[in-house]
Amino acid sequence: MIFYDANGGPRRWLLVGSLLLNLFLVAVVGGQYLRHREGNAPVLMRVLQHVTSRLDAKDAEAFRTVLRQEAPRYAQAQENLARARAEIDRQLLAPQFDPVATRAAMQQWRAAWNVFVGTFSDALVEAMGRLSPAGRRALVNAAPHQRPDL
Repeated sequence: MIFYDANGGPRRWLLVGSLLLNLFLVAVVGGQYLRHREGNAPVLMRVLQHVTSRLDAKDAEAFRTVLRQEAPRYAQAQENLARARAEIDRQLLAPQFDPVATRAAMQQWRAAWNVFVGTFSDALVEAMGRLSPAGRRALVNAAPHQRPDL
Protein backbone atom coordinates (compact mmCIF):
# COMPACT_ATOMS: atom_id res chain seq x y z
CA MET A 1 0.00 0.00 0.00
CA ILE A 2 1.45 3.36 -1.00
CA PHE A 3 0.42 6.54 0.75
CA TYR A 4 0.19 9.74 -1.27
CA ASP A 5 0.64 13.32 -0.20
CA ALA A 6 -1.78 16.17 -0.99
CA ASN A 7 -0.32 16.54 -4.50
CA GLY A 8 -0.92 12.88 -5.37
CA GLY A 9 2.79 11.92 -5.19
CA PRO A 10 4.20 9.16 -2.99
CA ARG A 11 5.41 10.42 0.35
CA ARG A 12 9.05 11.36 0.53
CA TRP A 13 9.67 9.06 3.49
CA LEU A 14 8.94 6.03 1.33
CA LEU A 15 11.75 7.08 -0.99
CA VAL A 16 14.14 7.64 1.91
CA GLY A 17 13.16 4.31 3.47
CA SER A 18 13.62 2.54 0.16
CA LEU A 19 17.04 4.13 -0.27
CA LEU A 20 18.14 3.05 3.20
CA LEU A 21 16.90 -0.47 2.65
CA ASN A 22 18.61 -0.69 -0.74
CA LEU A 23 21.90 0.56 0.70
CA PHE A 24 21.69 -1.90 3.54
CA LEU A 25 20.89 -4.78 1.20
CA VAL A 26 23.80 -3.78 -1.05
CA ALA A 27 25.98 -3.81 2.03
CA VAL A 28 24.80 -7.29 3.02
CA VAL A 29 25.23 -8.74 -0.47
CA GLY A 30 28.52 -6.93 -0.94
CA GLY A 31 29.62 -8.20 2.43
CA GLN A 32 29.02 -11.77 1.41
CA TYR A 33 31.03 -11.24 -1.75
CA LEU A 34 33.84 -9.45 0.05
CA ARG A 35 33.95 -12.00 2.86
CA HIS A 36 34.94 -14.68 0.40
CA ARG A 37 37.33 -12.37 -1.42
CA GLU A 38 39.15 -10.49 1.32
CA GLY A 39 39.76 -12.91 4.16
CA ASN A 40 39.38 -12.14 7.84
CA ALA A 41 38.53 -8.42 8.03
CA PRO A 42 35.14 -7.87 9.71
CA VAL A 43 32.33 -8.07 7.18
CA LEU A 44 30.85 -4.70 8.09
CA MET A 45 34.22 -2.99 7.63
CA ARG A 46 34.71 -4.59 4.21
CA VAL A 47 31.21 -3.53 3.17
CA LEU A 48 31.85 0.02 4.31
CA GLN A 49 35.12 0.06 2.37
CA HIS A 50 33.24 -1.04 -0.70
CA VAL A 51 30.47 1.52 -0.22
CA THR A 52 32.89 4.37 0.44
CA SER A 53 34.92 3.48 -2.65
CA ARG A 54 32.07 5.07 -4.61
CA LEU A 55 32.57 8.41 -2.83
CA ASP A 56 35.14 11.15 -3.24
CA ALA A 57 37.80 11.33 -0.53
CA LYS A 58 36.11 14.02 1.56
CA ASP A 59 32.70 12.30 1.58
CA ALA A 60 34.27 8.89 2.23
CA GLU A 61 36.15 10.20 5.26
CA ALA A 62 33.06 11.96 6.65
CA PHE A 63 31.01 8.78 6.17
CA ARG A 64 33.63 6.57 7.87
CA THR A 65 34.14 9.04 10.72
CA VAL A 66 30.47 9.03 11.67
CA LEU A 67 30.23 5.25 11.52
CA ARG A 68 33.36 4.85 13.66
CA GLN A 69 31.97 7.34 16.21
CA GLU A 70 28.63 5.54 16.28
CA ALA A 71 30.18 2.04 16.43
CA PRO A 72 29.71 1.63 20.21
CA ARG A 73 25.96 2.02 19.66
CA TYR A 74 25.66 -0.81 17.14
CA ALA A 75 28.69 -3.01 17.93
CA GLN A 76 26.87 -5.24 20.43
CA ALA A 77 23.96 -5.70 18.04
CA GLN A 78 26.45 -6.68 15.32
CA GLU A 79 28.10 -9.22 17.64
CA ASN A 80 24.72 -10.68 18.60
CA LEU A 81 23.83 -11.00 14.92
CA ALA A 82 27.09 -12.85 14.20
CA ARG A 83 26.47 -15.22 17.13
CA ALA A 84 22.93 -15.91 15.95
CA ARG A 85 24.20 -16.65 12.43
CA ALA A 86 26.85 -18.99 13.86
CA GLU A 87 24.13 -20.89 15.72
CA ILE A 88 22.19 -21.38 12.47
CA ASP A 89 25.36 -22.72 10.87
CA ARG A 90 25.90 -25.02 13.84
CA GLN A 91 22.37 -26.37 13.54
CA LEU A 92 22.68 -26.91 9.80
CA LEU A 93 25.99 -28.73 10.17
CA ALA A 94 24.89 -30.98 13.04
CA PRO A 95 25.03 -34.71 12.27
CA GLN A 96 21.33 -35.03 13.06
CA PHE A 97 19.17 -32.23 11.64
CA ASP A 98 16.81 -30.82 14.27
CA PRO A 99 14.09 -28.70 12.61
CA VAL A 100 12.82 -27.35 15.95
CA ALA A 101 16.27 -26.15 17.02
CA THR A 102 16.92 -24.77 13.53
CA ARG A 103 13.67 -22.80 13.60
CA ALA A 104 14.56 -21.47 17.04
CA ALA A 105 18.02 -20.43 15.78
CA MET A 106 16.43 -18.70 12.80
CA GLN A 107 14.00 -16.90 15.09
CA GLN A 108 16.91 -15.75 17.23
CA TRP A 109 18.74 -14.55 14.11
CA ARG A 110 15.64 -12.66 12.92
CA ALA A 111 15.35 -10.89 16.27
CA ALA A 112 19.08 -10.07 16.25
CA TRP A 113 18.78 -8.81 12.67
CA ASN A 114 15.94 -6.48 13.59
CA VAL A 115 17.89 -5.03 16.52
CA PHE A 116 21.00 -4.59 14.37
CA VAL A 117 19.10 -2.91 11.54
CA GLY A 118 17.39 -0.61 14.00
CA THR A 119 20.61 0.48 15.68
CA PHE A 120 22.80 0.57 12.58
CA SER A 121 20.25 2.46 10.49
CA ASP A 122 20.47 5.39 12.91
CA ALA A 123 24.24 5.55 12.36
CA LEU A 124 23.76 5.14 8.61
CA VAL A 125 21.30 8.04 8.45
CA GLU A 126 23.70 10.22 10.45
CA ALA A 127 26.58 9.29 8.12
CA MET A 128 24.53 9.98 5.00
CA GLY A 129 23.57 13.33 6.46
CA ARG A 130 27.24 14.30 6.41
CA LEU A 131 27.61 13.57 2.68
CA SER A 132 27.47 16.15 -0.04
CA PRO A 133 24.55 15.95 -2.47
CA ALA A 134 26.97 14.40 -5.01
CA GLY A 135 27.99 11.79 -2.41
CA ARG A 136 24.39 10.84 -1.66
CA ARG A 137 23.73 10.65 -5.39
CA ALA A 138 26.74 8.33 -5.82
CA LEU A 139 25.35 6.00 -3.15
CA VAL A 140 21.91 6.00 -4.71
CA ASN A 141 23.35 5.27 -8.14
CA ALA A 142 25.50 2.44 -6.74
CA ALA A 143 22.53 0.69 -5.11
CA PRO A 144 20.59 -1.84 -7.15
CA HIS A 145 17.05 -0.71 -7.82
CA GLN A 146 14.01 -2.84 -8.34
CA ARG A 147 11.02 -1.53 -10.14
CA PRO A 148 7.85 -1.93 -8.13
CA ASP A 149 5.28 -4.27 -9.60
CA LEU A 150 2.34 -2.03 -10.32
